[in-house]
Amino acid sequence: MNFKKIVPHLVAIGVFVLLASVYFSPIFNDYSLKQSDIQQFRGMEKEIVDANLMNEEDALWTNSMFGGMPAYQINVQHPNNFVKNVDLFMKLGLPGPVGLLFMAMLGFYIFALCLKVNPWLGILGAIAFGFSTINILYIGAGHVTKVNAIAYMAPALGGLILAFRGKWLIGAAVFALFFALNLSANHLQMTYYLAYLLGAVAIGESIRLLIKKEFVTLGKVVAALGIGAILAILPSYGNLTSTLEYSKYTTRGATDLTIKPKGENKKKVKEGLETKYILEYNYGEGELLSIIAPNARGERGDALGNDEDVMMNVDPQYAENIAQMNRYWGGQRMSGGAFYFGVLMLVFALFGLVFLKDAIKWPFLVIAILALLLASNDPGGINHFFINKVPLYNKFRDSKMILVLLQVMIPAMAVLFLDKLFKKDGLWGDKKAWLIACGVITFIGIVLYAAPSISGSMLSKEETKQFAKALERTKDPMQVDFVNGLKAELISARTTIYQSDFGRAIGLIILGCGLILLSIYTKISTVVLTIIGIVAVTADNMSVSKRYLNNEDMDTQTSSWADASQFSTPYLPENADMSILNAEKGKINGFDSKVNALVTEMGEHPNYVNMNMNTQKTIAEFGVLNLNSDYRVFSFANTFNETSTSYFHKSIGGYHGAKLKRFQEIIDFHIGQELQTVNQMIGAAKNEKLRQYAMSMDIPQEKMQAVFDSISVPEIALTDETPVLNMLNTKYIVLNKASKATLNSNANGPAWFVSGIKKVNSSNDEMLGLYKLNTKETAIVNVKEAELELKDNYANDSTASIKLTKYGTNELIYAVKTKTELPAIFSEIYYPEGWNCYADGKQLKPFRADYLLRGAIIPAGTKTVVWKFEPTSYYTAGKMALIGSILLLASVAFILGKALMGRMKKIELEAEKQA
Repeated sequence: MNFKKIVPHLVAIGVFVLLASVYFSPIFNDYSLKQSDIQQFRGMEKEIVDANLMNEEDALWTNSMFGGMPAYQINVQHPNNFVKNVDLFMKLGLPGPVGLLFMAMLGFYIFALCLKVNPWLGILGAIAFGFSTINILYIGAGHVTKVNAIAYMAPALGGLILAFRGKWLIGAAVFALFFALNLSANHLQMTYYLAYLLGAVAIGESIRLLIKKEFVTLGKVVAALGIGAILAILPSYGNLTSTLEYSKYTTRGATDLTIKPKGENKKKVKEGLETKYILEYNYGEGELLSIIAPNARGERGDALGNDEDVMMNVDPQYAENIAQMNRYWGGQRMSGGAFYFGVLMLVFALFGLVFLKDAIKWPFLVIAILALLLASNDPGGINHFFINKVPLYNKFRDSKMILVLLQVMIPAMAVLFLDKLFKKDGLWGDKKAWLIACGVITFIGIVLYAAPSISGSMLSKEETKQFAKALERTKDPMQVDFVNGLKAELISARTTIYQSDFGRAIGLIILGCGLILLSIYTKISTVVLTIIGIVAVTADNMSVSKRYLNNEDMDTQTSSWADASQFSTPYLPENADMSILNAEKGKINGFDSKVNALVTEMGEHPNYVNMNMNTQKTIAEFGVLNLNSDYRVFSFANTFNETSTSYFHKSIGGYHGAKLKRFQEIIDFHIGQELQTVNQMIGAAKNEKLRQYAMSMDIPQEKMQAVFDSISVPEIALTDETPVLNMLNTKYIVLNKASKATLNSNANGPAWFVSGIKKVNSSNDEMLGLYKLNTKETAIVNVKEAELELKDNYANDSTASIKLTKYGTNELIYAVKTKTELPAIFSEIYYPEGWNCYADGKQLKPFRADYLLRGAIIPAGTKTVVWKFEPTSYYTAGKMALIGSILLLASVAFILGKALMGRMKKIELEAEKQA
């Protein structure tokens, strides 16, 4: 066997492992990345993880946030998807972020091999792809599924191109495998954008084959890729179907409401996310230039005062004000960093776009233009069309993420161009044309540096308005001069930031053009040029990536890293949490033994393995409490954007990108107003206590606020002015986590009987009817949606009772006593896709009550009511995934194995001939 042919591949793997390991080296020294989304995720999944540790059956539902939602939208491993095992194998067992970065580079390298690019240039492109800042930014933020999906984009595209270019069977196998891995990563937004690129390339390549009249070949390719796509989908069938099923009920689905929270009519009832929400992280004026110079709009949102180089040149008269102003002035709501793919690679890609003869550049150009247009935050034009007309586009927020396609296409075009350049083949143009092109691109860079105003204003739109208002408010010449001076100084500081990166970009443009011209005008070795390119691209991309995530200043507040033992506990209980635990744990039989059992199971779980024993026991106590009780907690601290409450309790709030639409609407119409009522009630109680304290002791005026803040209110009874919080069984309210939680003695409990049904005929009436409704006695029901006949009134049974006796994530059991038929309302979220109700073993027809909750008519004499979560899609999907995994992996192994054996045999024959 000729080992020379596999040397580049071994070197590539070694280089990728080395670079990824060095970049994330602290992970090998017991450090963990401060990934904010991972921290939030730990709160989301806590109940699911604990339930799975204590039960043989996986938790498919969780009540940890927003009243309750399917667990398979958070942390459920769909059975029999063996593609996930391939994903682990591909990453060589490397630690999380190291494995992700390694796979991103390896994936692009495989893409380059599919395009028959020189392997050494494949390494260059892979490094550029891996260290594009999208990967680094989102690994740092904890968006691991997003980066995992991105890692498999390039090889899936490579397989598709290979199929169209002579290796239809092998290409289809490569495409199927990596498209399956992309789907298995479970970030459908990235898969959706990938489909645009795959579709465009497939159309372009089909046209090429049609022009050449290769109809039979085209038929084979299309059939093979179609079968490959089906096989790729099957292992992830469960996740795809459950997501599709769930999405109808989320904020991404349609609403039945035609009113707004304040009562006015909506202009239009629409499906999907709101336009403003979709575009709030898209680029503003001139911000696309950050692809060339990350600082074109300040790149990240922190104070200018943190940039010593900029502040050195600020007029001392304005320094204090300038220091507090934002470094970032682009169009996004906020920014953690720019999307940067490397100036060097962009130069090579632009030359490829102009001089390559390969037709692949045309679909790339179309998708590049489309991505750049859609990355804008302009709600009109093409964004308006895509949001309102293109299927599924409005299901995803932060549509700027479509720029990830540039991350694939820029290095792809770059290595294709360099490959043809070094082979002196497949390019058009003479030496003069190349020289002119170098001059033009350098001149553009110089103009952008010398005239920053060409890119747009150095002020954000909001800042422009603020300066204008400041000048309108005063006629004092000195104040006018100060405002104008401050504005000019801010523009000057921003210009310094802008030009610093454009100066860097010009240098890299010259270097890139220099390498191209050296290849054309001299006989310098392509090996030397390739090595220079690899070193330069690595330095270019890695230096920008390190602005956002680095392994320096490890023990500082601004470090990207934290000690693993500290970071293993995302949240620690505070006084409010402990007060709830102490109040509730005595109600659980065998509490201590259950805690010990959970601690035993926690010992081997990665979420808990680094915790010290005392912390682990405390966390286990909350786990046992959560798995053996059913009350909810409302925290005033960032209620709908945090999961610390969910980590310890069942929360009214939470953090999730796809909460149930009806719950969001209840927040908008009711909970937002009710929390003001709660705040006023608790505030009144605290004021009364403060008054009593003031009568018995002398409190200095300056300490009044501190004393007021320290006062805790042990108990209140929420009234009919807060019907929603009561019906959601909000037993505890946390106004301040440092103080004890407040008990709501008037919460409805886990379930209750009502004697009356208030019938309405629309969701509007159902929502509005909740205002000041006595939910303990009457339920409001939209009878147009109910699948059974309901009476207006039911015979009252004063001895009737319903009590939760066993809580489970997938099953809730209630002890019932009733002599007459009565409607029962359960403080659980109504979700028709899987929740079934049984009375003494007989299935009932449930209905939705009070806009959000579950209801059922309980027959007279019933002893036990059981709610079971039995989503048929989940169980069916397991069988489909098993069949799909076997078919996919067997087909890919057979095709690629046969091709590899044929290749090895060919090499041996060549070696024998040479001998």
